[in-house]
This record gives sequence, C-alpha cells and structure tokens, in this order.
Amino acid sequence: MSPTGELRRILCLRLRSMGDAVLMTPALRALRTALPRSELSLVLSEELAQLFEEHPAVDRVFALRGRAMDKLALARSLRRERFDAVINFHGGPTSAWLTAASGAPVRVGRDTYRFGFLYTVRATRPENVFSDPAALHTVHVQASLVAALGLPVGDLSLELRVPRGARERLAQKFQALGHSIENYGVLQPTASFATKEWGAERFIELVRRLREQTGLSFVVTLPDDSPLAATFSGELPVLTGLTAGELVALMDGARLYVGNDSGPMHVAAAVGTPVVGIFGSSDPKRWHPWRVAHRTLWAGLACSPCHGKWCANPNQLACLKEISVERVLEATHSLLSERTVGTGPQVPARRVSHASRQNG
Repeated sequence: MSPTGELRRILCLRLRSMGDAVLMTPALRALRTALPRSELSLVLSEELAQLFEEHPAVDRVFALRGRAMDKLALARSLRRERFDAVINFHGGPTSAWLTAASGAPVRVGRDTYRFGFLYTVRATRPENVFSDPAALHTVHVQASLVAALGLPVGDLSLELRVPRGARERLAQKFQALGHSIENYGVLQPTASFATKEWGAERFIELVRRLREQTGLSFVVTLPDDSPLAATFSGELPVLTGLTAGELVALMDGARLYVGNDSGPMHVAAAVGTPVVGIFGSSDPKRWHPWRVAHRTLWAGLACSPCHGKWCANPNQLACLKEISVERVLEATHSLLSERTVGTGPQVPARRVSHASRQNG
C-alpha cells in the first residue's frame, strides 16, 4: 500500500485538551481536502466530542470514556472498523494503545512518542515542513503529522461550528440568569494549570472598569463545582458546566473574549471572536490566538515559558503578577478600538505586553 493511495478510512486520535483539539482543525481540513472521498473518524474524550458534531471534515466521532471497561469496548470497536490509517495527534500511552488496537496498517506518529516502535510513518520536525520555523505555532506542529503522509497542508485556518440545539440551550441558561444574550463579552478566569491563571480579584477589578468604560455586559464561564463561582456571582452572571457545544455557541455570540490562555480562548479564536489573552507559564509564540484579531499579554521573565505544573520562581507566579489590570485594560481598549474604527495593528510598547493584531 502506498502511503496515501488506498487510505479510504482514516482515524485521528486527539483524546484530551480542548485547546489542542481546536488547533487540530486545520490538519483535519487538510486531510479532507487531499482525500475528499475518504471517511474520516476522530477519537476524543467524551466532554469534547460535541466540538466536532457539525465539523465538515469529520464523518464520525468516537467518544473516549474514563472507565477501563469503556476503553476496552472502544478499542474493540476501532478494531472492527478496519481503518487503513491512524494518525496519533496525542502521543500518550492511551492513544498509543488505541493506535495498536486499531490494527491499521499505516500508523502515523513522532519519534518523541512513547512506544515509538508502533508507528510505521514518523513525522519529521515541523521546522522541516513549514517555511518560517521562527513562527511555528501548535497549529503547525499538528499539521505536520498530515504532511508526513505526503499530503499538502494549505489552509491553516481554524474551524468550528455551533452544534444543533446549542444556541437554544445557551439562551435558556442566559434567561435563567436574567441576562441578555446580546452585546456581551466573555471572561475566562480558569485554565488547565494555576500557573496560567491571572487571579480572580484582578478579573473582578478589570470587569468593573470595563463595564463602566465600554458599555458591554460580561458573563464568566467556570467549570462545574468551581470554588470561584461564589467569588464572581456577586459581580456578574456565572455560567457553570457548559457543554463543549454550548461553549462554542457562547463564544460565537460574544463581542469579546478576555481571559487566560485556555481551551475556551482557542474556541473564541476559532469562531472569529476578538481575544485578549493573558499568558503565564505558556509560550504565546506557540499558543497565541490563531488568525483572529487579538492582544496577548506576557511578562516574558527569564523563567518563562515553563512546564507549568508548578512555579519554581521564588516570587511565586511572578509572570502573572507582573501583568497589571491597567495593562489588560489598555490592551482591551486597543482591540475594541481597532475592531470598531479599523485603526490597524499596534506595536507593543512595553516588555510586559506583546500585542498583535493578527498572527499566523
């Protein structure tokens, strides 16, 4: 079998991480464009499956559930499908096991993956695929796995669509809060690691000033059972436990996203909502909002970026503390002004703020 000549059934493995799943969408488009008659399936964790219910590149979504018996049942299902190829976008042990269990003759991975002997096609470093290695983003990293099959990777735009019924469910939640679903911005104070969270008290001060100065209303999104719900509920409407589909609908209807580098930030970018992104331990070069009007704020300390699992700086979370409310407010006004009157890109004036109109 040639690498692509007989690939009629392709499975992509992403599993977890909302942000990575969103940033994978250009790679999925490249597969669909290059192999329009192939059936493209996707394995995602159950909470992320809704992201791809309406995606034009995806024919089927298999949900990965947490129990061992569910994972075993999924592995058996994948085996029965007789896929021609598996592309592992994740690289962890569970995705390696599912890659092997699928029985696909073509298995795409990286040299850096665990159990590398499982893969028949090894993706080269993305620096060898794309013309500007200095500007590599996570989008390029994921798309390079498709390029490993010899397929062209052209349009690198993100793409998400609002699932059926998600707008209606979201409207009901807005109504229950007594809040209008028009002319609102989204505040996102949580992230995957504490080293990426700017701080609830700063967000509250910021939103007080933004409401007064912009006339926008704001809603905050939080995970179910978040201890921050009580902190924010006295200040603005709180939406907890949104499904992935409802989150897409929320971002699609918003005028602005202000918050941490997180999965919801990438959802906002994918639907074209302007983003003010606050970065702590992560690298805005690799994770900035992709191809959308945005501002990013990053302290750029000597210890940044880092792995993010804990902070090794004696001044704990200094990278976040150095980003003031005033700087985020300034970046927000700059972005809103640009979107309203078309003032064009602005060059960052201070070390703490790396502002960009549209990167990538």
